[in-house]
Amino acid sequence: MIMKKYLTAAGGRSAKRSFSTKCGLSVITVLLLIAAVGCKPKPEPTPERTILTPDGTPRPEWKVAEDSESYKSMTAIIRLPEVLRPYADATDMISVVAGETIVGVASPWDEVSDSYIIRIADPHTTSTLTLRYYSVKLTRIYTASFVSFVNDDIVGTVEEPFIPNLQ
Repeated sequence: MIMKKYLTAAGGRSAKRSFSTKCGLSVITVLLLIAAVGCKPKPEPTPERTILTPDGTPRPEWKVAEDSESYKSMTAIIRLPEVLRPYADATDMISVVAGETIVGVASPWDEVSDSYIIRIADPHTTSTLTLRYYSVKLTRIYTASFVSFVNDDIVGTVEEPFIPNLQ
């Protein structure tokens, strides 16, 4: 019994149990924290937003054709004709097509703009390009004959943008 008191007072076996119990609790606590933080559910992917027109129908989903991606391109700076400017909306779109292949798509450059900067990929054809404009407020697609593709060409400027004859 004297030996037991001595070991306890000197930090013997009883002290060792206390230390191992503390370590065990610390390890368990750390593991629980790691499990709690590491097991958060992944957030659900946000669905692609569908822009609806005033009558509730979705606007066209124009996307540049994969085979139209090219190192050759031209740029167009376009402004809507005077008659369509009051109806300009931040969700309107312009596309450029060669035949049925979309080679360029743009949205207005800001929320109050009626102007567009569009990169037009090489259509790999000599056909004249067609410009399509979709007005969300008017729920209508307008078209206009555009220019022929010329690599590195710029149609229009910021000071004097190209104004198509959209019909």
